Amino acid sequence: MIRLAILLALGAALAALWAAGAFGDPHAVDLTNRLAGPSPLHLLGTDHLGRDLATRLIWGAMPSLMAIAIVLGVGIGLGVLAGGAIALGPAPLRDSTQWLAETALAVPSLVTALVLSAIFGAGILTIAAALLVTSWAPYALTIAALLDRVRAEHYWRASEALGTPLSAGLRRHLLPNAWPAIGALAGADAGRAVILVASLGFIGLSADTGRPEWGAMIHEYRMFLFTEPRLVLAPILACTCVTVLLHVTLDASDR
Repeated sequence: MIRLAILLALGAALAALWAAGAFGDPHAVDLTNRLAGPSPLHLLGTDHLGRDLATRLIWGAMPSLMAIAIVLGVGIGLGVLAGGAIALGPAPLRDSTQWLAETALAVPSLVTALVLSAIFGAGILTIAAALLVTSWAPYALTIAALLDRVRAEHYWRASEALGTPLSAGLRRHLLPNAWPAIGALAGADAGRAVILVASLGFIGLSADTGRPEWGAMIHEYRMFLFTEPRLVLAPILACTCVTVLLHVTLDASDR
């Protein structure tokens, strides 16, 4: 849980710096310095329009950060509430919530994003909606299964016998025992969110063509794969590193 809080705080700080323009102008064109190699002034060099590649790479992380925040914040929050409803709610609420969770789990996020893009148009809000529709379901079903198991434990029964409120019991007993499983899901889901944003950016559905985004950068620079491979490899490695970092940071089940 502490790792998640640190990760969200770091993302918020980066977003604030980005909003303040602390990372430079990703659209600054310098045709006299096009396709320049790495240097102290341009750490990763420049692209075919003379734009600083490192600056565009940093700005391109913002759509992914937004997707990660949605998965970790809204997905886990809704999942915990829905899992509690499945395990502890009355029969109509339990059955309907479980049906919704199983249905959402069966629908791929990419397909949902494509359908929403066709209806409402491309953009980061479309990706956010697709993640909201699908990200909560695995947490809900996992929490419900864990809660059923915890309710059979002696310490839970003792807590109930002592008159401990349900909210306090969930906070003291369920969440600490459920966090390894939640962390494993969160690490995988956050990584999938990064890949989803990049995939939609590659086909032009996550942002407008002038806005830096890792998938859109891969699409734009694909023609330089053999002549200037660093242009394509930079956003690919950024996606890979962020995905692996999220998985290692959030999934503490094997440590």
